[in-house]
Amino acid sequence: MKALVVEKYGENAEIVLEKRDKPTPNQGEALVRVYAAALNPLDLTVKSGHLPFAKNPPLILGNEGAGVVEYSSKFPKGSKVIIQGGALGVNKDGTHQEFMVVPENQLIPLPENFSFEEGAALSVSYLTAYLALTYSGEIKKDEWVAVAGATGSVGYAALQLAKALGAKPIAIVSSDEKAKQALTAQPEGIINLSQEDIVKGVARITNDHGINVALDPVGSNGTSLLLRSLAQAGRLVSIGYAAGMETTINLMDLLAKATKIIGFSIYAIPEEVIQSALQHIIQLAEEGKIRPVIDSTFSLQQWNQAFSHLTSRKAIGKIIFTI
Repeated sequence: MKALVVEKYGENAEIVLEKRDKPTPNQGEALVRVYAAALNPLDLTVKSGHLPFAKNPPLILGNEGAGVVEYSSKFPKGSKVIIQGGALGVNKDGTHQEFMVVPENQLIPLPENFSFEEGAALSVSYLTAYLALTYSGEIKKDEWVAVAGATGSVGYAALQLAKALGAKPIAIVSSDEKAKQALTAQPEGIINLSQEDIVKGVARITNDHGINVALDPVGSNGTSLLLRSLAQAGRLVSIGYAAGMETTINLMDLLAKATKIIGFSIYAIPEEVIQSALQHIIQLAEEGKIRPVIDSTFSLQQWNQAFSHLTSRKAIGKIIFTI
C-alpha cells in the first residue's frame, strides 16, 4: 500500500512516498481503506518539529480522512466512515496512507449526501470551530462573532456554525476573491482587508456595538485589532497563527472592557465534550446547515505541491489528498 512518511522533522522536512504492508487491526480497532485525507495546518506544525509532544519520526501525517471499512467488530464491512482526530498524525500514524488501522471510537458514519472528500474535510475543521465557538467562546444567540481568515477551512466552518447556532457572524478576508467565497456562507457582514481595517469594519457592521466573540486562526497584528474591536466582556479565542506567532497588545483593551483572550487547544478539552460536539456537527451536516468547501485535491505523489499550496495561504476551503 502507499503511505506518505515524514522521515525527518524540520523546516526542510524529509518526506517520502513509501510502499508498506497492509496493517492488521487489534481488538477495538478497524481496518479502513482511505479514499480521502485532509491536509491541515497541524500537519505543517508536526512536520516542522514545532509540536513538542509529537511522536518521533518516521510518522505518517493526517488527522482526518474518510473511507470504507474493510474489517471491524463494530461497523459492517463496506461502511462509509469519517476518520477523526485524536492522536492520528501526531502520536501515531495518520490518514495520509492507503489503508490504516483506526480505533473504532474514532470512526463516524459518513452522512449519506457527503462525498469522501467532504467527509475528510468535516471533522477537524468543524470540530475546532464548534468547540472554539461554544466551549471556549461561549457564544450566545444573536451575539456578534468575527471570524478572521474566514475562507480558510476552520474560518469557513466557523461562519456556517455561528449562523447555525443563532449568532451573527462577520467574515474577515484579505481579498475580493475571498470576499465572494465568504458570501456563500451568508454572514451578516464582510470586512475586506484590502479596503478597510478590522476596527473600522467592525464598527460599521455592528453600528459601534463591537463584537462579542472573535475567532482568530491568523494571529500577528490582526490579533490586537480584534481585541480592540471587542464589546464589553467580549472574548477573543486564539486558535492559530497562520500570519505569525507574535503580536503586541494594548492592555487597556483588556482592562477597560473586561475582555478575555482565550487560548484554544483541542487536546485540553474533555473527551465527552468532543463526542457531544461531533454528534451535533453530524446532525447539522445531515440537516444541510453546514457543508465543507473543497479548495483542491492532490494525489499523494503530489504532496510537495499540496504542502506548498497550504503554506501559500491562498486556499479557499480544504486541501484534500485523494488516495
